[in-house]
Amino acid sequence: MTQIAYRIGPIAAASALFVSAPALAQTLSYDLTAEVGQVCGVYNAEGQTIEVDFGALANTPADQFIGRAAGDVTYRCNVRAGFTRTVSSQNGGYLTLGGNTTGDPARRIQFTMQHWGADGFNYQQLTTPRVSTHRDTATNQRYLRGEDARVWFRAYGVRAPAAGGAPAGTRVFAGEYRDTVTITIMAN
Repeated sequence: MTQIAYRIGPIAAASALFVSAPALAQTLSYDLTAEVGQVCGVYNAEGQTIEVDFGALANTPADQFIGRAAGDVTYRCNVRAGFTRTVSSQNGGYLTLGGNTTGDPARRIQFTMQHWGADGFNYQQLTTPRVSTHRDTATNQRYLRGEDARVWFRAYGVRAPAAGGAPAGTRVFAGEYRDTVTITIMAN
């Protein structure tokens, strides 16, 4: 029996050392990071250039217009400071003969643009660029998730009334008239 006690004694003493010794703590930390790239722009499902054709304007009186829907656009911006939108016409709100800038009324046709939604504007001629700043609020993140808008254009007729027995004519020269309207988005 003494022999058994002799053997148990050293085992108990060794166990007591492990229980009474302070535990050594070691920590491991993970520093997590991620990067989210900037997405700030105006988008249309049909592409970056949308064709708007008013057709033949020679039979439309000058006090009337031909309207065309130009589809939907979506504004999306994940920059907290928002963005600046510039809507501009290459030829100051005129379709011009050959697309060349001119002040000659016989070589240009007035048009207007309407931008509905996303802080839009009613029909107006783009004689100068329209510049506006847009930003989400803490309670309304419409640009973060994407804000839709709709665009329309009106081109005014060019038919001149008949005079002195002559048939009706036009107020502008024959040819193809063009302009480019651009919506530019710049993150603030």
